[in-house]
Amino acid sequence: MPRFGLDSLATASMNNPGSLASSLKWRLVGIGVVAVLVCPIAALALEFSAEQTTRNGSQSVTGKIYFQADRWRVEMASPDGPKVAIHRLDKAVTWLLLPNHTYVEMPLRFDQLPQWAPQIQGEVGRRLMGTEQVGGRKTEKYEVTVEVKGQKKVLYQWIAPDIKFSMKTASADGNWESVYSYVTLGRQPAHLFEIPAGYAKVSMKP
Repeated sequence: MPRFGLDSLATASMNNPGSLASSLKWRLVGIGVVAVLVCPIAALALEFSAEQTTRNGSQSVTGKIYFQADRWRVEMASPDGPKVAIHRLDKAVTWLLLPNHTYVEMPLRFDQLPQWAPQIQGEVGRRLMGTEQVGGRKTEKYEVTVEVKGQKKVLYQWIAPDIKFSMKTASADGNWESVYSYVTLGRQPAHLFEIPAGYAKVSMKP
C-alpha cells in the first residue's frame, strides 16, 4: 500500500487543484483498501459508519468511512478543511471533493472495495487463534490463508461475532493492517454519496 502523507495534503496549494487532486487520489483511496481482499458483491447490503485506520509500515492514516450498498464515502481532516472521496460502484467512478468547492472525477478502482465481510475472497483455509478486543468489541482472531493468482498468502483477521464484521485485517509479517473502530450499523444518509450543490468539476492534471 502507498504512503498516504496527510501532511502533504494539508500544505498543497489551492491555486493548483489538479495537482492537489492527483495527491488526494493516492491518499484518500488508501482508506478502506486492502488490495487483494475484495469483498463479494452479495455482502455489500450492510450499511455502516466507522472510523478506520490503515497502516503501511510505519505510516498510518485515519479517516471516517460511510458505507451503503454500492457506494461509500471517506473523510479525512486537515488544517485547510476536510478531504473527501466518494466512491460509486453503481457508476464506476470516484469523486474527489476539494476544499475550494471543486471536484475531480476518475474511474473507480475495484480494489478499493472496503474489506469488512467475515469471508475473504480467495480464502482456502482458516484457523481460530483466540479472542481479543478490537475497536471496542470482543473479536475472534483467525489465521486465514488466501490464494491470489495462484499464490498463497497468510493473513490475520479479527471478527466481531455479534455483528459478523471484520474489525481488523493484517498481513502475517506485520507490514500492513486495516482496523475499524466505533462501528455503527444502520442506514446512511443518501446525500453523503452525492456531489454537493455548488461544486464545479475540474480536470486532474498529471
